[in-house]
Amino acid sequence: MANSSTTGSDICFVLMPFGTKSNPFPDSVQIDFDRIFDHIIAPAIEKAGLRPLRADQEISGGLIHQAMFERLLACEYAIADLTSANPNVYYELGVRHAVRPWSTVLMCADKTRLPFDVEPLRALLYSLDDSGLSPQNAATDTDKLYQRLKAIKDGKSAGSVDDDSPLFELLKQHGYTGPDLSAFGPVLAGKANEYSDFKAQLSAARDLESLKRIESGLDALSDEHGPALVDLFMAYRQVMGWQDMVLLFDKIPANLRGAVCVQEQYAMALGRLCRFDEAEDVLGKLITTRGPSTLTYCFLGVVRKVRLLKARKEGDDLVAQGAMDAAIEAFIAGFRIDPSVVFCGINAVLLMHARDPADQRLNQILPVVRYFVDTATSPPDGSFWQRAAELELAVLDGDQKRAMSALARLTVAPHEPWMPFSICANLQLLREERERRQEGQPWYHDIELAFSKSLMKAGDHRAIQEIDLLPGLNSESALARAAGGDT
Repeated sequence: MANSSTTGSDICFVLMPFGTKSNPFPDSVQIDFDRIFDHIIAPAIEKAGLRPLRADQEISGGLIHQAMFERLLACEYAIADLTSANPNVYYELGVRHAVRPWSTVLMCADKTRLPFDVEPLRALLYSLDDSGLSPQNAATDTDKLYQRLKAIKDGKSAGSVDDDSPLFELLKQHGYTGPDLSAFGPVLAGKANEYSDFKAQLSAARDLESLKRIESGLDALSDEHGPALVDLFMAYRQVMGWQDMVLLFDKIPANLRGAVCVQEQYAMALGRLCRFDEAEDVLGKLITTRGPSTLTYCFLGVVRKVRLLKARKEGDDLVAQGAMDAAIEAFIAGFRIDPSVVFCGINAVLLMHARDPADQRLNQILPVVRYFVDTATSPPDGSFWQRAAELELAVLDGDQKRAMSALARLTVAPHEPWMPFSICANLQLLREERERRQEGQPWYHDIELAFSKSLMKAGDHRAIQEIDLLPGLNSESALARAAGGDT
């Protein structure tokens, strides 16, 4: 990466969850933290003349590494959102409080019940709307955060700042002044600024070729650039650069390459390339060495479902049946660990229904899945996977009106281009099984066609190309159908 001529003193490091997460206190409401960042935190930071850098952007989906520690030390300003009791955020806050006596702002959603150890700390509150999902008074809450940051900046300029770290308040009574960052502080600040610039490049990249140019522009694929390589690895996923992900994987430093989140994404890329045995080996080792988790079983189920689709397209009924049974077991295993993860539950029941004959456990699991899908989608908005589950459940129930309504909400839900493939596959599996049982309805085709058209409008051409894996379809016919042709 090219060196930056500016310092990192204008970067505000943001410690917070990413995506939609449940806030366990007081009532398990779902909160879209990306909206909190976009509508409250980032505007306040920029108004204060600083640049925001999120910790989740830094640690690639939960991965804690050296670069994150460097940012915690180097960035003069930081904000920590304590909502949802996220363990990563609390760990990062502890590190921050150990090295920085001031300039760390705490915040959380109103009505949040903070754990005992941080409850006495002075945290700004922001309000949520009736759904609990989105900010209610973004302008007001943005201004409150801006005023807090401005007061800290003004205090620094005047040489008078108030400590906000309770650890420092205690230890300074015994002569502790914190680590001396003067020797390497500028170096770390430069790295923070450089990394922020790199993240901006990734955010601006819109296609595979742009990401390849960014990769070729890296000075060296070394340990120093490990965090950047992980971020690039994840960016390739966003544009379905599966082969590029696999090629880049071996260049990521070993300590980062072995992280669970990186291994899971690597396995998904292998699966999309139809390298199924390798993908299953990666995920099987994760389950053995790191323990079973819902997310790992989700990835395993997806790999097996892609194997199922490929076998069906090739007319290999025996392999297809084995892959379907194996995928069902993976999704059920993840469902048992955490039934609230709707992706696992809905995939399990859809495959159980599409199986010939239907899996006898379907009637036991379906009510539980239905409960969690209804709970997850009860607010007026929701994540792409939650909305997808709402659509798939409506089709499973044969409820055309509900399915069309769910489809309308799904098509405007933000998503990465690779995500719709799973929905296309599930809708087709359901339709074909219904037709085999002579229970088909014309509107099943209408749903699939409407979904394809929505992808075309969104410009997700690469997503439609992945339909090549679906039996009886190919990308040319899908594109023609979506464009309004009769092919």
